[in-house]
Amino acid sequence: KLKSQISNLKSPVLLLTLGLFLSLGLYNPLYLILARYVPGFAHFRVPARWLTLYALGMAALAGWGADGLLHHRVRIDWRAILAFAVVLALLAGWAVIGVRIGEGGGVGWQAVAGWTVGGILTLVLLALISRAPRLAAAGLLALLVAELFAAGHTLPYNRATAPQAFTSLRPAISHLLAGEGLPSARFISMSDITFDPGDMPEIEVIYGPQLSADALYDYIVAAKHKEVLSPALPLAFGIPAVDGYDGGVLPLARYVTLQRLFLPEEEVSMDGRLRENLTAIPDDRWLNLFNVGYVITDKLHDAWLDDVFYDLQFGARLAKGESAAVAHVPQFEATALGLVAHLDGGESLPDDAVVGLVEVGFGEGLTRTFDLQVEGPVTRLRWAEPGVPITIVVRATLPQGELVVRGASLIDERTGGFQSLVISDRGRFRLAHSGDVKIYENLDVLGQAFFVHEAVVAADDEEALGLMQSPAFDPTTTVVLADGNDIEWSPSRSPTVRITHYAPERVEIELEASAPGYLLLTDAWYPGWRATVDGEPVPIQRADLLFRAVAVEAGEHRVIFTFRPVSLWIGAGVSLAGLVGLPLALSKAKRGDIMGGRTGESKGGTR
Repeated sequence: KLKSQISNLKSPVLLLTLGLFLSLGLYNPLYLILARYVPGFAHFRVPARWLTLYALGMAALAGWGADGLLHHRVRIDWRAILAFAVVLALLAGWAVIGVRIGEGGGVGWQAVAGWTVGGILTLVLLALISRAPRLAAAGLLALLVAELFAAGHTLPYNRATAPQAFTSLRPAISHLLAGEGLPSARFISMSDITFDPGDMPEIEVIYGPQLSADALYDYIVAAKHKEVLSPALPLAFGIPAVDGYDGGVLPLARYVTLQRLFLPEEEVSMDGRLRENLTAIPDDRWLNLFNVGYVITDKLHDAWLDDVFYDLQFGARLAKGESAAVAHVPQFEATALGLVAHLDGGESLPDDAVVGLVEVGFGEGLTRTFDLQVEGPVTRLRWAEPGVPITIVVRATLPQGELVVRGASLIDERTGGFQSLVISDRGRFRLAHSGDVKIYENLDVLGQAFFVHEAVVAADDEEALGLMQSPAFDPTTTVVLADGNDIEWSPSRSPTVRITHYAPERVEIELEASAPGYLLLTDAWYPGWRATVDGEPVPIQRADLLFRAVAVEAGEHRVIFTFRPVSLWIGAGVSLAGLVGLPLALSKAKRGDIMGGRTGESKGGTR
């Protein structure tokens, strides 16, 4: 019987030992060896999750112990009680001394007091086992429940704030949800939560009397997370994102590789989240390719100069002959244009040198041209009569160095009013929303699906990435395929592409092309996707490292992508076999028990 009991303990002891051993992560010398050489082990990237095995093993041991006490199978003598007391004393001493492992914090006196009281009660109950096992078992169970509640007291769910912290919409979310189309464009966020919500007084008035100070603080932090749409929130509100958990805690390897288009290689994150690493707006080629229709930023780097607000998020760096234009000029009657600009590398130029030309168009063929001289942080260009500009272009003329234009604003010097502008040499953007954060609309976004004019084939992922990083690569006309045929043609007219249905497992697209080419869908390529063109199955090629493409002939077509992985049918077959086999196994086991009972009765009768 003792051997049988020891055998029953092997599995839970193995589980809890393995869970503790692997949960140490970098503090376990063997962990990196396992991650490097054991196939698949490196995919388990969060060591603390191994504590699931520990919790399962401890639960099994607790159940085994409680069952043993209730049925008088477990006896605890004074040596076991003494060993427990020694362990308890060591833990309490460790907590009082304050020894830390890794990044763990200290243990307060409340925890030490709780351990001591709980330990003493446990020792008393262990001493009562021999006399009152049921009472001792019930007491130990009550202590266990109390310990679980105490341990969970500091967890986030015990600091619950108002439900509106999650359910209510912030202005940024409302603006993105108001976008039209199937599906809407993706967004990318470059903002953190180091700002105070503009409606802070209203939040304090509404929720201050109802919430504790900690709960109110959590509500404010939640509001800021929603403004910048931190990872997981886009999934909750159904807003497509480029990074976060769309890239994911466990992103595809090619997604991580593709991040090198946005970031230097040494800053690429395995988590697939760009928000924490981006410091500047990415090149518009990649925003357009990834269907990034909106860019969210904060206002920490903008400036008020001479009582005028200047948006400094984009800007332009112009060498001689280069120009940058304001893509969207809001209707605003002004008498002057303010420019925040400086020179980079033009120190030898005289102070009054003309470094650029500024063309301001007012419609009806009227254009005013101004010589640009950078004599301070802000340069104002004035015109005699108030007017409503419709175009603004800055062109560099300096013989050396670069003209750096950080921001621009239209100014009405009669009233002191102003209108900030977005000037950029990295694409065409307009300010679509300005609140706690700013949302810019990308005016050149390609859409979720589009048609390309050329195709090249790359031998591997590194070659594909190199082709895409080339300055000559234009995602609007060229696609890099993992397999297929190189093509190049000159279509007589631009193709039209329209998504008519979009769902997680089915995408329907109608298109018209004047020449054969490739339809590119900027959703992740993954085994299990199938495609048909006008009802006929066609292969899906992996395009631009991560996306899906299908070859299409000239004419009008209907392309349908569906997700039907083989693993789904394998899983369904296994489940069906289990459902059919379980009743048969139970029936066979029941017959075996009946036969065994009859044999026992027969043997008993013979005896």
